[in-house]
Amino acid sequence: MDGHDFFVRPIRPDDADMMIDHFNALSKRSVYMRFFPPLKQLSQQMLIRLTQIDYDRQVALVALMGEDQEEKIIGVSRIIGYFDGSQAEFAVTICDDWQGQGIGAALLAQCLAADRNQGMKQIMGFVLAENIQMLKLGKKLGFKIKRVEESSEFELTIDL
Repeated sequence: MDGHDFFVRPIRPDDADMMIDHFNALSKRSVYMRFFPPLKQLSQQMLIRLTQIDYDRQVALVALMGEDQEEKIIGVSRIIGYFDGSQAEFAVTICDDWQGQGIGAALLAQCLAADRNQGMKQIMGFVLAENIQMLKLGKKLGFKIKRVEESSEFELTIDL
């Protein structure tokens, strides 16, 4: 992207430190857009949930830049399946400096492809009305966008 190389791979438990750095690099606004309630830091329990993935039920990909000691996470996309196995919820987080450059779309598209191959039927997610970039990303990838009644959120759904 923009002349920079990045590498996409599944997230691993040993990415915990990079995940903390990624979270700490996000603006308060980006944290709010992703998690909705304001978070000051990732709890140990949340960090475990974000990095120790059950790939039978979830897909979580990271976009990495840099090499060796300089390697850092610039984006994360995940799809978490519900227990019925036919529906799942998505989430995307991109470092502020890299938002709007197609990294989130590339990550989410790869997650959708993986879930399609696993037989998932529908993916959904909730997006705050002010999160224009995420709404544009959803439209670009073919999600149906519907306002949630009496709320400041939109529900995005896509049938696989």
